[in-house]
Amino acid sequence: MQFSFPLHQWPLWTALAVLILAVCAVLLYMLEKRRGARLNCFVESGLAAQLMPGWSPERRRPLAWIFLLGILFVLLAEAGPRWGKKWAPVTRVSRDVLVVLDVSLSMDAENPPPTRLVRARQKIESLLERSPADRFGLVAFSGEAATLCPLTLDHGYFRSVLDAINTNTLSTDGSDISAALKEALDVFQEDAQRFGEDNSGDRVVLLLSDGEETAGDALALAEQIGRYARIYVIGIGDPQGAVVTYPAWLRQYVRIPEDKLTRLSKLDEENLSRIAVQSGGAYVRITPDNSDVDFIQQELKQLRSRVTAGEVRFQMTERYQWPLILAWFFFFLEGVWMLMLAPMRKRRMRLEAQNHG
Repeated sequence: MQFSFPLHQWPLWTALAVLILAVCAVLLYMLEKRRGARLNCFVESGLAAQLMPGWSPERRRPLAWIFLLGILFVLLAEAGPRWGKKWAPVTRVSRDVLVVLDVSLSMDAENPPPTRLVRARQKIESLLERSPADRFGLVAFSGEAATLCPLTLDHGYFRSVLDAINTNTLSTDGSDISAALKEALDVFQEDAQRFGEDNSGDRVVLLLSDGEETAGDALALAEQIGRYARIYVIGIGDPQGAVVTYPAWLRQYVRIPEDKLTRLSKLDEENLSRIAVQSGGAYVRITPDNSDVDFIQQELKQLRSRVTAGEVRFQMTERYQWPLILAWFFFFLEGVWMLMLAPMRKRRMRLEAQNHG
């Protein structure tokens, strides 16, 4: 047998159940004491049996035990007992979130600290934790774009790919947002062909970038991608900019003038906002806390979700109905017992009258 709570919470649930039963027992004891005190106002308890024919306190005592058994089975039902296994379908209500992550050299800038890329990964992780049923995919881009993880429910695999990404993942330098959106468009078009759907109501592109675009026309592609998905953008960086230094390994392959070894990289909010609005999405700048992720999560909740094809699992069967039925039985028995007290008292009075007669 198993219960709905984890095994390590057994002591907590047991202590809580014992506490509730103890409180109920104390309350019943106090109520009986009050009832006895009211009776003592009319007759001394020691003379009650002689002066009140048919009166017997022993007949009321089972009421307390019946009530406590009812409470016990209510607690068992609340714990969600499971026993016996069967094959059962498991369905998921999900959305598709295709993460488009900027891995250009400007993402090594240290605003926000430690680097833009590290903070972007943290934001993706936060959203991933809040969306356990959603499919996630990953497209990385710099001067080129590549799908590193297709849309999948395997969040463990997605995390492993995300953790391995850095600004050296792609070989072409630059920042081509349009190439990234074209790659995202290809992913959704292929997915729509496989499943026969092209509705944007349950698909999202989550673009994380500083907005610097060195090639292409992202706005035109944002309008095309709006047929398949909405684009939500988290701007990484600061409009005031940060100094970016070209790494030593790049200087070995590309001749860079000494006066251009460093440059100022600024967050281009205007470009990113226009990309988001063009597809019917929204833009938010990265924040030190998770209010930016909260905003994206609220936007996702407003989108239509779908029931994905369920898988069949061999799992334990919920049996909370049985202790619940027993609980109602004992509460019903308590009521019947109270109704029977008067007939039992009359029957005892007749027997006592016959014995004295």
